[in-house]
Amino acid sequence: MHDGIHAEKAGVPSATICTDRFVPTATAMARMWGAADYPTIFTQHPVENLTRQQVRQRAEELASQVARVLTGGLP
Repeated sequence: MHDGIHAEKAGVPSATICTDRFVPTATAMARMWGAADYPTIFTQHPVENLTRQQVRQRAEELASQVARVLTGGLP
């Protein structure tokens, strides 16, 4: 969250992806850094036990959301 918000404030488009377990934390951090409307993409928790193929599949599923965030659309 911190890096994405600060990159955006510096004019660098960013997309932050968190697992759904961190929705409350991500929301609180965005508010704390003055970016309550910062678009965050959430994916199912956990990710650490996924195989390489499963990570690739998850990334493919999130790709359109990432593109929308990077181009100014909604997550």
